Amino acid sequence: MRRRPTKEQFHMQLEQMVSALRNEILDGQLLPNDYLPPEKALAERFGMSNNSIRAGLEQLVSEGWIEKIPRVGNRVTAARPPVKLKLLCNFAPFRNLQLTRLLDGFHRLYPWISVEAVPTQGSPGFGTDDRTLPADAVLLENYQFQDIAENRDHERLEPLIEKPGLYAQATDMFRYEGLLYMQPLIFSPIVLCYNKAHFRENGMLEPDGSWTWDDLMRAAEQLTDGKGRYGFCFHVPSKNRWPVFLLQSGERFEWDGGRLRSLYGTKLLEGMKMCKRIIHNRKAFPMYLSENHDDIDRMFLEGKVSMTLSSYMGMNGWKESDIEFDVSPIPRLDEMRTLLISLGIGISRESAHKEETLMLVDYLVSEQAQQLISRTTLSIPTLGTLHMNEHAEDKNEANGRRPSRYMMFREIMSSFRPHEALNVSHDAIRKMEGELKAYWADLLDEDELCDRLGHLLSTDRNEQIN
Repeated sequence: MRRRPTKEQFHMQLEQMVSALRNEILDGQLLPNDYLPPEKALAERFGMSNNSIRAGLEQLVSEGWIEKIPRVGNRVTAARPPVKLKLLCNFAPFRNLQLTRLLDGFHRLYPWISVEAVPTQGSPGFGTDDRTLPADAVLLENYQFQDIAENRDHERLEPLIEKPGLYAQATDMFRYEGLLYMQPLIFSPIVLCYNKAHFRENGMLEPDGSWTWDDLMRAAEQLTDGKGRYGFCFHVPSKNRWPVFLLQSGERFEWDGGRLRSLYGTKLLEGMKMCKRIIHNRKAFPMYLSENHDDIDRMFLEGKVSMTLSSYMGMNGWKESDIEFDVSPIPRLDEMRTLLISLGIGISRESAHKEETLMLVDYLVSEQAQQLISRTTLSIPTLGTLHMNEHAEDKNEANGRRPSRYMMFREIMSSFRPHEALNVSHDAIRKMEGELKAYWADLLDEDELCDRLGHLLSTDRNEQIN
């Protein structure tokens, strides 16, 4: 009795069959308007069932290689002219998405389409005065998208149709005024990362979801050894770090017309004060002027810091390290909340190749591409069905670096919040950072901080309205 192939074997056979026919078309063995052999002959050639052969032929139809002629057969379509797409991004997706491998996979499926990824320094800005996007597609994090939307630059992007199966929280981060402008590819909450060996050596219980910031600081003081190792540190000025303390207040900035309501006595102010107490604790937190996340990551990987705040995307930089680390929900202040970040792809309204660019977008959110992301990175793919079977995650190429509590993010999704939950613009968040840095450095007291933030945010609010 013939054994039925496993799902993995079936997909492998299907890909081999599709790839063989695709290559025969590319090599000229099958010319435009030629008919493929009958399904029965193909079934004998590839050792597959008729239903499997039909599934492979449907894939070739969807890719544009062949067309079905009713009651006749499958005919090779006319040769396609080459198309070159330009994808604007910064350097992070090359690591966090394994972007080069993804684009290679896309090119294998659609050999007439090549994609040039154009890396930019910092945020991939649009950078033109004629209101056109200098690329066919762009990769942006959610706060970058919201920033351009507040400046009406989202009008340079083509509205998209929501894809089923993607995590709704990640998708919602790329909506503006009811329309979706980008498809989310990966997402991550900000989490607490910790060195398991340090906890084990000190006979301490590892962090868990019940921790408050006071619990963390007590543990951090125990982990600080007085010989160059500190218990806790993170890149304080990052817009993906300090807003966590405001989100955890459970409050948001409120307005009376165009004027900010007083911050005195609010839980928002308590969040700012908690952040200051943490970074001023010399028994736990080093007096270190970090330039960026890389500085803190280096200290963590060298064992000079026992705990830090990071994202799943950020952990991709740790795959080559031997450090034994794991993840936990970040400690809570008033409510259990954490910041959510996501990376999405959008299509330029001015692209001369919108059909091909949409094919690229559809590919990047397809099961094939999302599985590659899951298999080769620590990033969280937005296709939710990939995480329904936790044991499937064991096949990750980065498995040696995958924390044992990787799937924890599914249990804390109700705590995820975007920057917009604070009810201020992204430009205002950037401006707030300057005042908070002065407050954290004791250059401003609480009264001065509240007054300055009131003036700054009220001015920004009125500029947004006008």
